[in-house]
Amino acid sequence: MSANKQTITRRLWLSNAKPNNQRITNSPTYGNNRQRGFTLIELVVAIVLLGIVGSIVAVFLSNTLEGYSSLNRRDTLQASLRMAVERISRELRHALPNSVCTDDGSGCNNAGSIVYFIRTVDAGKYQTQSGNYSSGQTRAPLPVSPTSSSRFDVLSGSSLNASNGQWIVVYNTDNSDIYNSGSRRRQISSLSTKDTDGAAPDDVSVVQFASSVNFPTHSPSRRFHVIENNAVIFYLQGTDLYRAQSDFSSASTATPGTENLLLENVSACTFTYVPGSLLRSGLLRINISVNNGTETLQMIHEAQVYNAP
Repeated sequence: MSANKQTITRRLWLSNAKPNNQRITNSPTYGNNRQRGFTLIELVVAIVLLGIVGSIVAVFLSNTLEGYSSLNRRDTLQASLRMAVERISRELRHALPNSVCTDDGSGCNNAGSIVYFIRTVDAGKYQTQSGNYSSGQTRAPLPVSPTSSSRFDVLSGSSLNASNGQWIVVYNTDNSDIYNSGSRRRQISSLSTKDTDGAAPDDVSVVQFASSVNFPTHSPSRRFHVIENNAVIFYLQGTDLYRAQSDFSSASTATPGTENLLLENVSACTFTYVPGSLLRSGLLRINISVNNGTETLQMIHEAQVYNAP
């Protein structure tokens, strides 16, 4: 009985001890499923790897951004250069035939950084016959040497775009005379109209001069031009290209206060003019280079003078 009691007591003790052993074995502190952090070495390695990846990405991004920035600068430079060349070409289209001069500082007709010309306001056909119109009005032909007169009739209609003080030019064949007070241009004193067929309204313009004048020769096409009181100049000063106006006597120099900045950062500028002939129009070659400090852009353009003598 005593032995049986000891056996039962021992079994009870083992039975009570087993759960305690299980709790110790499965404890999160001593078991296999415990939580762990990262070490300093792992942190350093992660930072280094992120730095390497970031450097690679930065290289690609910087190249892309630099390419975009260069393209934007080039577009801006090209747009300003194109605008300047188009402005010169557009004004040159209305130039008086054989009035274009290129100058390098030593005189007209030398390729240089200065170009000037005279713009036309209007043009038309002039009367060459004398006698009377059907309305009884007297015809007034253009006075050509040796004949002189203070007026002539315009056969292009009664809406001549001209005003007092402007000039009439007939058959300008070169630029040696037009800028001087020669015989190729005569100043308008007043304008009037005339009826040729006896029916309203008046259908002919009459150009009047202050005194009797004449022109040296006829135009083969019986054509005249109306020009302004000044010349248009495009010239390079330093690294800036300007547009200005001047009177005829000093056409190669700008009148103070008339300059307009056309283009900046010009590194080179050359104008070359080829006079027109019976087979083709006059041609101005424009060669301009601009530099923005990082790159240079050059444009070569050929502009035609559409008007003919």
